[in-house]
Amino acid sequence: MPRPDRSRRRVVVASCAAAAACAALAGTSTATGAELLPGITIPGLPTPTTPAPPTTPAPTPTTPTPTTPAPPVQAPIPGPGGLKAGACSTRYVSTRDLTLKQRLVSTTPSGGMPDGAATEPVFSRDSRANRFLAYTSTATNIAVPVQAGRRNVFLAIRGGRVTMNANNWALGSNQIVSVGLGGAAADGDSWGAALSGTTGPRDRAISAKVMAFLSTATNLAPGGNPTGTGAFVRPVYGGAIRRIAAPGAATGVAVSGDSATVYVATDRGLYVERGGRVRRLVGGAGISAPSTTLNGRQAAFERSGTIYTVTLAGKTRRIARGSHPHADGGNPYAGARAGYVRAISFVRDGGAWRAETLRGPVILKRFGTTQSLSSTNGGGNAVAFGNGPHACLEVRLLDRTQRRGGYSIPQGACPVGQGTVTDVAVSTRYNYLAFTCSGGGLYLHYVGPK
Repeated sequence: MPRPDRSRRRVVVASCAAAAACAALAGTSTATGAELLPGITIPGLPTPTTPAPPTTPAPTPTTPTPTTPAPPVQAPIPGPGGLKAGACSTRYVSTRDLTLKQRLVSTTPSGGMPDGAATEPVFSRDSRANRFLAYTSTATNIAVPVQAGRRNVFLAIRGGRVTMNANNWALGSNQIVSVGLGGAAADGDSWGAALSGTTGPRDRAISAKVMAFLSTATNLAPGGNPTGTGAFVRPVYGGAIRRIAAPGAATGVAVSGDSATVYVATDRGLYVERGGRVRRLVGGAGISAPSTTLNGRQAAFERSGTIYTVTLAGKTRRIARGSHPHADGGNPYAGARAGYVRAISFVRDGGAWRAETLRGPVILKRFGTTQSLSSTNGGGNAVAFGNGPHACLEVRLLDRTQRRGGYSIPQGACPVGQGTVTDVAVSTRYNYLAFTCSGGGLYLHYVGPK
């Protein structure tokens, strides 16, 4: 993916700094990645078996004792090897196991499976570092304090060495974010996290400072939760949680990459907090799913099945029919249009779509069949979505040609017994793909360096 201040047409060239990408750009099915975390046992993964040794015949002339055949080896999850690249909209017939290059992220402290489902993954947007991965889970054995039956927001923190060209992502620890005053368990559900993080000069990763989420809990911050569902903000490295004073019950929240701007959708309209002041940008009900750019100058949102963009001045634009929009990071250094949304991924009629919104008429492109939400990366050229048990990633140029510019094969899959992909997230430079499965796990697939 190009740097924020480079032309959109250089997406393919930028990705060719690594053989793996470059391999994907060439249409091969070669995958790069990391193995599962050492010591993690995931129920349902194929386990090779060794046939039982034959029984030695008795010395007397009797019929040899029959041997018991070993149980059959469980077939790997199908992959795309039997089909052409770009087949994420169809079923797969390959024997390649797509789960070999991914790891479980929503683990217990001992590396085991969580006892509750994970959903809504989201990466921090700090260039290729992506030091944080937030998600929602009902699990009680990932971190404490939790109250059984409640949804909580968790934060997976990246560990190990981090390089400029996006090396393998290693899990450091999982922490719980939605914690009540005095260290008590939250007395309500929390979900819908958003993370900051941006890119500085010379492609320098600037770590996320704050994160936001929604909650019905009344004990997270002083003053309770007077609207029933509130939008809350917390420093990513820990600290006090505060509620954003937006009127009405919150339906969505987004935070800019530079941590300076927070958008809150409520049942009364769309509000923005900037410089400590909350003001309304769009009035009325039916607004949800806001997302914004690295500097927060523009945001995308859904209103009753239609997607719009809005500027900090309150100027709106109708984009397309669809739901659950996810805006790219914009270009924070592009003069008059710095920070404007360039691309929005969304779902419509059982498909994953992208709308190119930078200039002129909106360009719409359908990417594939999906039963999950979709996600676009910081540059807007990569769209991730789930199709059955497969996590798909496709890269297309942001221009009139909409030419395929890279990966178009599945990048990971739900292990056997883990069901189908429910939610996806793609990192800033599409080096990492995170996805959740209906069977409960949150997995991270290492696409490769750039």
